[in-house]
Amino acid sequence: MMQPVQPKALQPGDTIAIISPAGATPCPPTNQPDAFAQGAALLEAAGFVVKLMPHAKNKHLYLAGTDAERLADLHAAFEDPTVQGILCARGGYGCMRLLDSLDFEKIGQNPKVLIGFSDITSLLLSIYERTGLVGFYGPMLTSNLAHGEPYSQAELFRLVQGQAPIPFNIPNRDAYHCFQPGIAEGRLTGGNLSLLAALCGTPFQPKTAGHILFIEDWHEKYYTLDRQFQQLKMAGLFDQIQGLLLADFSEIETEPEQELPAFLNALTSFLKVPVGFGFSVGHGEQTATLPIGCQARFDATQGILTLLESPVSFPKELLSV
Repeated sequence: MMQPVQPKALQPGDTIAIISPAGATPCPPTNQPDAFAQGAALLEAAGFVVKLMPHAKNKHLYLAGTDAERLADLHAAFEDPTVQGILCARGGYGCMRLLDSLDFEKIGQNPKVLIGFSDITSLLLSIYERTGLVGFYGPMLTSNLAHGEPYSQAELFRLVQGQAPIPFNIPNRDAYHCFQPGIAEGRLTGGNLSLLAALCGTPFQPKTAGHILFIEDWHEKYYTLDRQFQQLKMAGLFDQIQGLLLADFSEIETEPEQELPAFLNALTSFLKVPVGFGFSVGHGEQTATLPIGCQARFDATQGILTLLESPVSFPKELLSV
């Protein structure tokens, strides 16, 4: 595992590039506002300059353009010296198709704030493990940033601008359930369950040992959750983790015989580390932002996740003020 690299904190006036490395954003119905315009207006109101990358609005089948187009936008955003942050438009599917072609050396030489979740899991984890770059598992432009709660927006901006006092308790609005009490410390890693399972057995399978693992998902059924948890277990993703935080599992098709908390508790009962369920990170209407690669403490008894270091760095001139 590489030494974590903190990207520079975003400042008012900085430019945020918008990329679509996965699925295409659906065209709005007639007389409905464009999600790109809504998201851009929100970023501009927060003091940022928005740069829409050339292929961000493309569509090719179920993807936001061809692999070459999506990859070109990602690389160009990292290389562009006028860009300080990179925000993904949405998830869907497509990031896994880019992993073999990613220029990790180029990305590592230009560390920047990179934000996304869901399908972006594979990008964030692969870049973190090969360059050390801390990534931000948070709301995206045309999904829950443009249409989400002010809570989601505020928590994202707080972290990427380095405005969170350290140590910092990530705020949680979900009902919390402690499965295994205790306190864990380690660097955060994880993301969407479907993507974590899909990466198993590939060269990009996440290295979770020594980390606090967080997992979220949505629109699943009990048997698909079970299958994917078994895959993670057999692939060794639960081996030597410090703790497990099950975040937002929204719109799950439940079974009448068992409530979701009891079901997830049973799925993770083999673990002997701190485990808890219920944290507002993921596909829900309101989502906090988790920095992958950041040192944290998880109090599973109380349901408190605390950042022990800043996920971003500051220029020397700002530190001396």
